[in-house]
Amino acid sequence: MLNYKIISKTRDKRGMTQLTLSQKTGIRPDILSRLENGKQMNPTLLTLEKLAMALGIPVAKLIDEKQVTA
Repeated sequence: MLNYKIISKTRDKRGMTQLTLSQKTGIRPDILSRLENGKQMNPTLLTLEKLAMALGIPVAKLIDEKQVTA
């Protein structure tokens, strides 16, 4: 499950807007907004990798381990 709160927190820390992050990742702004607001909780691995790279954090930070089921 996505740890969606880390996206906007890290983006804000880096001084990025949603539009800037969208441009860096190639993720549409509407999808990015849904991810940041917890309305889309199961992004693809590719999406997680793009976000992590643009935000300068490991992919693992974007995953809420408490919500992962086996």
